[in-house]
Amino acid sequence: MKVRRYIALVLFLTLFVLFKIASAQEKTYDAASFDESYALNIAQEWASLVSQADTTGLEKLLDDRYSHIHATALVESKSQFLEALKNGLRKYDPINFEELTVRIFGNTAVVTGKFNLKVFARGKTIEGVNRFALVLVKTEDGPQVVSFQATPIPQQKENK
Repeated sequence: MKVRRYIALVLFLTLFVLFKIASAQEKTYDAASFDESYALNIAQEWASLVSQADTTGLEKLLDDRYSHIHATALVESKSQFLEALKNGLRKYDPINFEELTVRIFGNTAVVTGKFNLKVFARGKTIEGVNRFALVLVKTEDGPQVVSFQATPIPQQKENK
């Protein structure tokens, strides 16, 4: 009976270790896969993490030299941007990108497009359509976002 328990335990531990190894391999960054599709996925991940105020996920995705240039012309470092999300000083509605374009330059990808912004910041709600540029760089740890810049698209005035 003890032999069966021992064999079952060894089998369980072996399967557990193999599962952990397989899981780790799935998360391994593949430099060869840094293409337009991969860059779009990272941009969508960034948008999702910001919308959810997932500062843990953003801490990993954003490069330490990250620069966030808001549509209001406010410029924040990585730590300033994350702090505003952590403290609830800034809350974004879901960010849905449109008209996406990706350009790859060696180890760098530039993703551009537009999105409808709705954010609560500095005690008020800010809304509008924005153009954006998001810059990704390949690193040893995988792709990281190094810069985001939003530019408001002026609303057309109606002629009377």
